Amino acid sequence: MKNSIGKTVVRIILVSLYAILVMRLVGFVMPDTIEYASETPIEIFLFFYLLIFNLNTEGNLFFDRYLDKKYPWFYFPRKRIFIQLGIIILWTLISIGLPFVAWYYINDQSFIFDKAPVIVFIASIVFLLGFIGVSIAKNFFTEWNVSLLRAEHYKQEKLKADYRVLQNQVNPHFLFNSLNVLISEIKHNPTNAEDFTRKLSKVYRYVLQSKNHDLISLKKELEFIDSFIFLHKVRIGDALEYVVNISDEIVQMQIPPLTLQILIENAIKHNIANEENVLKISIESGSDNKLIVSNNLQIIDTVDSTYTGLSNLSKRFELLKKDGFTYGKQEEKFVVTIPLIEE
Repeated sequence: MKNSIGKTVVRIILVSLYAILVMRLVGFVMPDTIEYASETPIEIFLFFYLLIFNLNTEGNLFFDRYLDKKYPWFYFPRKRIFIQLGIIILWTLISIGLPFVAWYYINDQSFIFDKAPVIVFIASIVFLLGFIGVSIAKNFFTEWNVSLLRAEHYKQEKLKADYRVLQNQVNPHFLFNSLNVLISEIKHNPTNAEDFTRKLSKVYRYVLQSKNHDLISLKKELEFIDSFIFLHKVRIGDALEYVVNISDEIVQMQIPPLTLQILIENAIKHNIANEENVLKISIESGSDNKLIVSNNLQIIDTVDSTYTGLSNLSKRFELLKKDGFTYGKQEEKFVVTIPLIEE
């Protein structure tokens, strides 16, 4: 409250000094034949001049703040400018025009005014509107910038929410399939069932832990993927081949968690994998600290791909301000390029 009052007092002082400067400038260019000739003492004229000047300024700033809430520049730019101009003109007529006319009627001047006060008032109105225009323009750009920052914040929050949903997509179907495989392994291969259970536990521990991180080391992601691939190979056997060929220099670089899981899950979901048509997935080092994930194309015609997971991953890298995430068909392969992030 005190801070607001202090700002108002400072503004009134600055506006008053500005008003006096305007008067001095007008007096400087005014012909010598024109002098102040009124029965009203010049001190009283000056007092009301400063009062009206400040009244007009404070009123316009008040309406400007009100319109910021009612019609924000970011959402109603065209409507706002017409309303703002209308209010400025109307308030100027009320706060300056009416007192000006009343002042002269009180002093029995009718409409044949003394030239000096008229010139000062008219010039003051012009300068005042310019002063208010600068203030409103400053407010416009400030509000516009704040609105852009707010929109960007909401965009990032939405991307984060989308990515959290994407992380949760690993849960339902994969879990049910894994439990069915586990039941079969317990019955036919108890020893392998123990390894399967351990890997399944490791996979879900990683999934739960990764939800608390935006980035994780490539080394940990690859360790998780080894367990993830093991679970799939128990289910489809030699129909799945998985090869990793990356340099030691990049394993400590970072990647959004579950990125590789989403890509491998997509490859298995959308491609045929059997003894006659082996699905081959590879993860390799690329140039400029990039990772290349590819698989041969053996498209399942009955499965439609909307590329939602890939699109969300792309937005995830956009949120991280990291360029270079690409995906698409290249000859007989589907290739995804992943930019790695330094710690």
